Amino acid sequence: MKFSVRVSYPETGKYNWFETVGVYKDLGFVEVAFLNPKLFLKIDIKDILEPFKKTNIKASSIHFAQFSLSNLNLFSMVFDKTIKIANSLNCNLIVIHPSMCKYETIKRFLEEEVDPVLKKGGLYLCWETFESRRRIFGGVDKMFNFCRNTFFHRICYDFSHIHREQEEILKDIKENIDIIKIFHISNRIKNSIKQHYPIYYNEEEMALDFDKIFSFLKKRKFSGHLVLEYLPQFHSQLLLDGLKLKNIYGCE
Repeated sequence: MKFSVRVSYPETGKYNWFETVGVYKDLGFVEVAFLNPKLFLKIDIKDILEPFKKTNIKASSIHFAQFSLSNLNLFSMVFDKTIKIANSLNCNLIVIHPSMCKYETIKRFLEEEVDPVLKKGGLYLCWETFESRRRIFGGVDKMFNFCRNTFFHRICYDFSHIHREQEEILKDIKENIDIIKIFHISNRIKNSIKQHYPIYYNEEEMALDFDKIFSFLKKRKFSGHLVLEYLPQFHSQLLLDGLKLKNIYGCE
């Protein structure tokens, strides 16, 4: 297991990218996240790559900009640039949100434009687990089925977005471990919509016991990335939690 932290590129220039990435040099990995597709398309790729060329930090994953994927022209442009970044960073995992549209609207595009590129580059498009049936694939279980029947589409399992009891989550993981390439890890408050809290947050009743989850994953010899993703007010805890987990669970 390899622990990482999600860092968002400053598309509006509000903070220093080099310093933001450099904070996690002792952890060794970050997920490079983008938000606004139009701003993303204006970024010079050289600026994105700079911290990785001057430090030993590696990209665990690239997080696709967020928009309705039914906009196929925009999808194509963002996808092409994301692939260039992934290849430049020697990163083979691209995390993507299943947006609010029907699978049929993008099926042909995935098969004819996306899949050949993924195959050629040995890359994986990892669909993040959102439960809404209005999203592509119509819910998490159908997303599992889709990825199980393809080769270059896999799962990014996000613990804050799956509102199930822990035992059911462990059952999910056990049944789908072969198609899960990456985890987004944060806790949520039990019986509440509050999510993306620190995994060991102790001021409220937390829904998940992550020591049990990590022990389970280690026992199953999961070799992928686990990315810490907290609300902004908890970002100061990311590095400490990441290093703690790296030390406790013998991560690479």
